Amino acid sequence: MNSFLQRLQCPVSEQGLVEALRKSGELPVSDLSSRVDLSRLDQTVREAIASGVKESALDAFLVEPLHLTLRGMGEALRTDMRIWHWLTVVHYPELVWLRWRGSVPSDPEEGFVLGNGRRPVPAVRFLGTASINGHGRNTFARLFFAADRLIGTSGNDYDLVRRLFSSQELHLGLSDREYGLLPHVNRVLTRRLADLPDQQVRAGVRSLNALGGSICLDLLGEEEIERLVSPDPVQASCRL
Repeated sequence: MNSFLQRLQCPVSEQGLVEALRKSGELPVSDLSSRVDLSRLDQTVREAIASGVKESALDAFLVEPLHLTLRGMGEALRTDMRIWHWLTVVHYPELVWLRWRGSVPSDPEEGFVLGNGRRPVPAVRFLGTASINGHGRNTFARLFFAADRLIGTSGNDYDLVRRLFSSQELHLGLSDREYGLLPHVNRVLTRRLADLPDQQVRAGVRSLNALGGSICLDLLGEEEIERLVSPDPVQASCRL
């Protein structure tokens, strides 16, 4: 049976998250005016759980079917946190636990505290906020918006997207900075930095951030951005 995307009638607060997870089936939801079929994504989720895929490996496993399923949504829906809360709290909560905890707790409250060799899951992994930083924390929004910035609504180079999520350091660096909204910057940084050690990723992100105060990155082409993230960004900027 097909399932279709819905949204909560009201967003979930951090204070109400545990109770919402306990009684997710009772939360008031609304259908969308245009139906988004989740059957392909549902199948991928079932395969991930059956295969024991968890933690960071889930990112590469889910990002393509998630983006393909949702990329037809208009801007108003993409930024509606009630949709992302419905995905994490109602439809796929087990995926959030598996991604950030490695197992599903017997009770939601247990998943937010430290103990029994398990790390606590921050509430923001279920919730996020309606900002670039917040989208970068919600378990599903982070995948969707990163893919959308890299390849847009009609691109198909998901290998590049999966490379981004092979480096959590790079993804967080892009999510935390204003230039992370620029698709061409995302593409260049992913091609140049995603396969490097975290220390080099941080250095590359910081160097571009420092130069961004004096250079309009949105006016530069990809080749110019490439030079800015070269081993010597100061000399590279002098050649622009």
